[in-house]
Amino acid sequence: MGAPAAMNGLDARQVERLAEELARLKREATAGVRKASGEMSEEDAELFRDAGLTGDGALAEAEFERDVAGAGQVRAALLAIVAAEGRLAGGEYGLCEDCGEAIGFARLEAHPAATRCVRCQEAVEKRGGPARFAG
Repeated sequence: MGAPAAMNGLDARQVERLAEELARLKREATAGVRKASGEMSEEDAELFRDAGLTGDGALAEAEFERDVAGAGQVRAALLAIVAAEGRLAGGEYGLCEDCGEAIGFARLEAHPAATRCVRCQEAVEKRGGPARFAG
């Protein structure tokens, strides 16, 4: 991959820094998905087996649901990161999906997978918008 180019209000150095951060977050999220999948397949199987001995099936079910929810959050974060990498490769990274304006380096630095500028994100949150991972 060549040197990054400036795009959408970001200079080349900022683009490079954000690309590196997205790659780091992707590695962490991928490891988290693998870990969560392993925990659900091993630990939860043990919980359900043990529930037969103790009669505490509700506890085992609650633990399983907690793990599934956690794994879902990690997967959603990973999908958001992969989508951000796609926008970066396509030259659309850093543009708000609602208003089309530049998101701004400070917001992207805080949330590299952000899809909305601060103003639009606040508007979505005020009206109780979608609860998807918004970075």
